[in-house]
Amino acid sequence: MQRIGRDIYVETGYRGGNVGFVVTGEGVIMIDTPLLPLEARQWRDEIARVTDQEVIYIINTDYHPDCVIGNHVFGAPVIAHELVWTKMKSYRDSFRHRLIDAFRSEPEVAAGLKGLRIVTPQITLTDRMVLHKGNKELRLIHVGGHTPASIIVHIPGDGVLFAGDVVVNGVHPLMGEANSKEWLNALTYIRRPWVKAEVIVPGEGEICDKEATEKLSRYIRRLRARIRGMYATGHSRGEAIAAIAEMIDFFPTTDDEEGGEARQRLRANAGQVYEEMKTSGV
Repeated sequence: MQRIGRDIYVETGYRGGNVGFVVTGEGVIMIDTPLLPLEARQWRDEIARVTDQEVIYIINTDYHPDCVIGNHVFGAPVIAHELVWTKMKSYRDSFRHRLIDAFRSEPEVAAGLKGLRIVTPQITLTDRMVLHKGNKELRLIHVGGHTPASIIVHIPGDGVLFAGDVVVNGVHPLMGEANSKEWLNALTYIRRPWVKAEVIVPGEGEICDKEATEKLSRYIRRLRARIRGMYATGHSRGEAIAAIAEMIDFFPTTDDEEGGEARQRLRANAGQVYEEMKTSGV
């Protein structure tokens, strides 16, 4: 766990993605929750070691499992974009079974997920929301891009921004539901000088600053340009995906397992951008 500001803490070591919390003086506000039940309980205990204040809100930055599955451990109302509520209403038994099946090689994790209770947002926003608690102001801003529901959480008084998966640091982004043009706009917004954020908490990877958004923007722009060119010259989706294989080195991987996941993400990203080009007509 790292302290990154006045009473602001982050954990980057959990499976799935980064999580954080803010101690406000009137209660704890969490940003996303751990994917694995054991890690969610560990995070609850870590919070209790820092403060005796209760968790009063959970903010989910999107509806993906690595942001929302741990909600039930903390017993606090959830705040998210209204599309998170819409999506999570469909998380029924089939969703739970798919999640368990994804961990079939880890029986202990799979067993812990069998009693999973889905906790949907009780408070939703469409564009922006501001929370004032104690000495903290948290600005929730809908930016989209990574998913239609993606939000960022800006704490201007501390120069901290929780970006969710709108920013990832050192890894290939996950673009399976993305609008790549909207994502570029979101990254441009984060870089605006009036967004006071010296510290950015990405959805994946280590704590960074605005410079990390530049590399991610270059990645998305290059992917869009390559796929646009392939689509415009009549190449198939499969041919377009094969043509961007060298982009695997854009974010270096450390071992075969991570390399395999990166290649899978890159292919999915290229396929999604190809579908965007079909829809928009280039």
